[in-house]
Amino acid sequence: MKFTKLTSSVLAGATLLSIMAPTASFAATSKAGSADAKTNDNGGTKLPQNDHTEVGISFGDNNSNGNTGYLRLQAVPHTLDFGNHKLLDDSKLDFTADGKNTSLSVNNTKGSFNGTNANQTTTLATGTDTALDTVKGTAWATVVDKQVTRIDPMNGPEDTSDPTNPKPTSGFHKGTDSVAGTWTLSVQATSPLTAVDNGDPSKEIVDENGAKEEIKDAKLTFSDTQYAQTQNVLGLTKDKNDNTYAKDLADLTKQPTVAPVKEITKNVSTPLVANGSDITVAKAAAGEGQGANVFGWLPENIKLTMPAGAAVSNAIYKANLTWTLNSTVA
Repeated sequence: MKFTKLTSSVLAGATLLSIMAPTASFAATSKAGSADAKTNDNGGTKLPQNDHTEVGISFGDNNSNGNTGYLRLQAVPHTLDFGNHKLLDDSKLDFTADGKNTSLSVNNTKGSFNGTNANQTTTLATGTDTALDTVKGTAWATVVDKQVTRIDPMNGPEDTSDPTNPKPTSGFHKGTDSVAGTWTLSVQATSPLTAVDNGDPSKEIVDENGAKEEIKDAKLTFSDTQYAQTQNVLGLTKDKNDNTYAKDLADLTKQPTVAPVKEITKNVSTPLVANGSDITVAKAAAGEGQGANVFGWLPENIKLTMPAGAAVSNAIYKANLTWTLNSTVA
């Protein structure tokens, strides 16, 4: 009972103090006064004042490679990640770009070659563009072909007023026109699998004699090439280079006929060597490939086959590929 009385006394005292305390009045800085430096309401600095916060999140491989042009190589698989494994079993030499050792799951340690659980083979998120459904979830390469929107700045009738000195009627190089196609996409191995610094995989390991540790005769295979074509180029690339494609296309006097690329290599295979052969992935004939052309492979259909008897260390091994887009016009 004594504790109850004490508590009541304290509460009563607090209530009484609250009633007796005078009400404080505080002056505010007015918006009008701060807008006039003469009043010095805010030290001569106007209100309102602003600052900004950037909120960001990203998905997939979305870095621009900096290529430009009516015909450009817009994207390639930047990383093919075959994972981290306990050992190299001579009877199970195939690995896939989703980080797995085929038919030997107990050998899979980490999803990524750099020792993390997340596999780094990036696959394509296609959003709402149903034209890209066949390449959704693939590691991909994209060729953007906007040649139909190219306008000859000198297009006009031939000037025959002086037959001995005819004036050019085209600002384009001979063979150049405003038609899609006449290009090839190819891929080439440019180095063998080579041991790199575990702390900095961008640097190759060399011994005191300058020799590298290389794995000879490994092979890379892209199987079951998938293809898709879309005219929603900006929707795919999110690249300022494509901001005006839809308008440029709509402004054409005659709309070109859209045709897919027909010559596509279904299975691409290359040994991982220095200066490997340039292997054609796709070839677009004249009139084919307008818009964005996407060639893709499911990660499980990208296979690295190691050579039997290869001596491997506790190391990261990397090789390099070069993708090339070239015109077939001489």
